[in-house]
Amino acid sequence: MNMLHIFSNWKWTGPAEHALNTAVYFMKKGCAVIFACAAPPKPVEDSLMQRARAAGLSLEDGLHLNKHCNPWQNAHDIVRLRACIRKNGFQLIHTHLPNDHLLTAAALSLGRRRVPVIRTVYDGWELRPTLRNRLLINHCTDSLITVSRVLKRSISRDFALSEERMRVICPGVDVDYFNPLIDGRAARERHGIAGEDPVVGVVARVQRHRRFEILLQALSRVIKEMPRLKVLLIGRGTHIEEVAIKPIRRLGLANNVILTGYHLEGYRELLAALDVKIFLVPGSDGSCRAVREAMAMGKPVIAANRGMLPELVEDGVSGLVVNDTAENLAQAIIRLVNDPPLRKKMGEAARQRICSAYRLELQMEKVADVYRGLLAQDDIDTCGAKRKGR
Repeated sequence: MNMLHIFSNWKWTGPAEHALNTAVYFMKKGCAVIFACAAPPKPVEDSLMQRARAAGLSLEDGLHLNKHCNPWQNAHDIVRLRACIRKNGFQLIHTHLPNDHLLTAAALSLGRRRVPVIRTVYDGWELRPTLRNRLLINHCTDSLITVSRVLKRSISRDFALSEERMRVICPGVDVDYFNPLIDGRAARERHGIAGEDPVVGVVARVQRHRRFEILLQALSRVIKEMPRLKVLLIGRGTHIEEVAIKPIRRLGLANNVILTGYHLEGYRELLAALDVKIFLVPGSDGSCRAVREAMAMGKPVIAANRGMLPELVEDGVSGLVVNDTAENLAQAIIRLVNDPPLRKKMGEAARQRICSAYRLELQMEKVADVYRGLLAQDDIDTCGAKRKGR
């Protein structure tokens, strides 16, 4: 197979990781793969382009690939992309975000090229039926991949794409890299956590919509009963002062809640330091990457009944799924912290669930099935209409 993967952003996110993993997987399988993504606007600690280069992918340079539509830069990208498609003769183009999907559709239309287009949608529980989305999904998508069943149902309801052209494929987890044998004791010591102290944690960007106010209210109740409980907030955000730091002080939680910041190195060790993982609201990555990684490491999860979280976490088996009021969340934390045998049992079930259903190689083979199906249907044009006379 000869394919293009295109991603209109430069940031290292859950969707970016999946796009890169997919491109690298097929490159290693012997396919001809070109990867196109945005360059960071200034030198940064980490970016998708840096990781793509390090992975040995062939990059298509010279594209702006903004996350959001910029008319002048989009016009430049469409012309450049049309030339790239003509030069390389791609058999497939895999798009990952709305703007790169738009650019691809425009370049193919302008160049009168017929190449099957795959789109992966990473949204949490619905894709908004805007005019742009309706045009792209209904008329310029040969196969659509969603990360969850709840998202697929939403798209089936709001768009005209047939069920036969949709697949649910959640991004996979490298279960060898994320495993229960990783030692979290050094991470605990680094943050001043005694060996016997119970630890719960959240991995998320610190943003207003992530329901940190509910989490902190729940923690204020739990800590009255469990004063030795420690909480790791793993992440960063532009509103961290307002969303986390000030409320933590106001609620008297400063001795219990530890803000670790964003971590490239030592991230797995922080996960290993947890006894329980908490996750309330999917962000831009509706597949909830941090939840899948923690489960792969044998951590039970307390999850809100939102998005695909109930698909990942089996209530009462690999964790607890709650309607996330402060009271419900507090009760769930107390239940798991007070019951180490139950935590161990749920953690083992969480690991098994990821290994059996969300392993990286398994999910990539599902993507390969989509590709093979499209290549076998040589009577499908770029926008999903039947070719005439073939």
